[in-house]
Amino acid sequence: MKFGRSIASVAFMLLFFQPALTPGGSFAAEDGPSNKDASARALDPEVDFRWAFAAQSIRDGKTITMPVTRDMVLKSGDQVKMMIELQRRCFVYLFHDNPGDGVKLLFPYALQQFDGDYQPERRYYIPRGEAWFKLDQNPGRETFYLVASSKRLDELEKAYLRHESAEGPSRAETAGALVEMIKELGRQHRELSSPAERPVPIGGALRSVENAPDPGRFDIAAFADEVLSTGFTARTYTIEHE
Repeated sequence: MKFGRSIASVAFMLLFFQPALTPGGSFAAEDGPSNKDASARALDPEVDFRWAFAAQSIRDGKTITMPVTRDMVLKSGDQVKMMIELQRRCFVYLFHDNPGDGVKLLFPYALQQFDGDYQPERRYYIPRGEAWFKLDQNPGRETFYLVASSKRLDELEKAYLRHESAEGPSRAETAGALVEMIKELGRQHRELSSPAERPVPIGGALRSVENAPDPGRFDIAAFADEVLSTGFTARTYTIEHE
């Protein structure tokens, strides 16, 4: 199934990973300055961004815009859209994996963006502007990998570039290697504590919106939550198109 502007029926899985905090090893009535500084650094979220994943459906003649949730079913013609807004400078990647098309980098729009138009407190929409990805008539599985780190993931970027330049049978091989690297990053952090996360409602409660005057102009930032981590976090969204 092509994913240019298409996807479908949603089963939603979250994986959160974050470095654990290391307790001070000394027994004393009061922590020394170095211990306090270390604790402050550990508690400071090096990864901090707002994230929204929304769906838009027409049911009984009504247009409904809603946050994507667990076990959500979407139909052909439904649409989805994402939004990322940095709260501090960190590095957020969004990949889409489709067996027919391989792995695509949806965000940043290009890796060079990290050195240019990549600023905190600016909303980046996927796809850009007011466009939405629209579900087509072709069934299949779509997987999204949202990965964020306090540092650029150079090896992950290199793996993606190798896949982008691959041709023929090697594309499937490089796609598999890229996905395995994403999963390995998760495994490296799996035993560590989960990141904090809190809903950040903008302009109203976090709930579906029916019959918006212009659904295409509805700002999905209303469904955003804030994701915080001391160094790394990841989510996997698996979408089944029925």
